[in-house]
Amino acid sequence: MSLLSLADVRKDYLAGDVTVQALKGINLTVEKGKFISFVGPSGSGKTTLLNLVGCLDKPTEGTVTVAGVEVNRMDRKTSAKFRGDNIGFIFQNFNLIPVLTVYENVEYPLIMVQDIALKARKQKIDDMLDRVGMADQRNKYPSQLSGGQKQRVAIARALVMDPKLVLADEPTANLDHDTAYKVIGLMHQMKKEFNTSFIFATHDQKIVGEAEIIYTMEDGLITKVQANGTAGGGIK
Repeated sequence: MSLLSLADVRKDYLAGDVTVQALKGINLTVEKGKFISFVGPSGSGKTTLLNLVGCLDKPTEGTVTVAGVEVNRMDRKTSAKFRGDNIGFIFQNFNLIPVLTVYENVEYPLIMVQDIALKARKQKIDDMLDRVGMADQRNKYPSQLSGGQKQRVAIARALVMDPKLVLADEPTANLDHDTAYKVIGLMHQMKKEFNTSFIFATHDQKIVGEAEIIYTMEDGLITKVQANGTAGGGIK
């Protein structure tokens, strides 16, 4: 069974009296444990596609299936529960909570979404912070961290939920060249350890070069699909 499937997916938005076709009929299948990138100019539909896969929005037409479940048929409450159990998110601006420490930011979804008991929660957080190299920064606040450190915390927060799929929207946009490569390398490492699929929407050629499959989008359509045989080998 595939992890993700989109069948004839269309998404329309109303802009005043004008209907904007953000997605014009997307068909794709993603297997588990893949490192995938969607590339294309602004307005090509990349972020819209991620929002549909992440159960943040619904298609106008078509079917979105994640882990065998047609997520487009869910109501808002069911979508939120499914999202918390199956999907992690990594954002361009990190989206860490400024008044919480590193430890508390990673702990937050375990309390709010999965309500895991204290002992098990502590073990999961300690293990994840160690894996992303942030155990010694656990008591610091986001304002005390570099961009790369913030993104490591964001990765830990996404993966501590044991998601089947992680969606990342321009995750290296605010990072310098060397830090971006380190973050990409960390994501590859996490993918191998947890067999989690990563799907990116990005303009960053560093991520594009490390993706196993590259989908090029233009005007709401996938115009090219390219397999990258060197993915995972170019981290510097």
